[in-house]
Amino acid sequence: MMKILLIYPEFPDTFWSFTYALSFIGKKASFPPLGLITVAGLLPEKWDKRLVDTNVERLKDKDIAWADLVFIGGMAVQRTSVRQIIDQ
Repeated sequence: MMKILLIYPEFPDTFWSFTYALSFIGKKASFPPLGLITVAGLLPEKWDKRLVDTNVERLKDKDIAWADLVFIGGMAVQRTSVRQIIDQ
């Protein structure tokens, strides 16, 4: 059985990340990882899947060690976080 880790990169602090406004509405992130969730839905049901949204939780080395495959999905604005995840 395959173990798949899906990682959503962190958004930088910009006007569009709504970093400071999120606390007003009790949210940790403004954009859900819909692309990765869609990919997860297309993978075989019997595979184990985990999602780490680095906007709401820290990616740990043990998360990566658990996985057979790691998928990263995001937008160009998240490229700095993508590079940090790849380095990790």
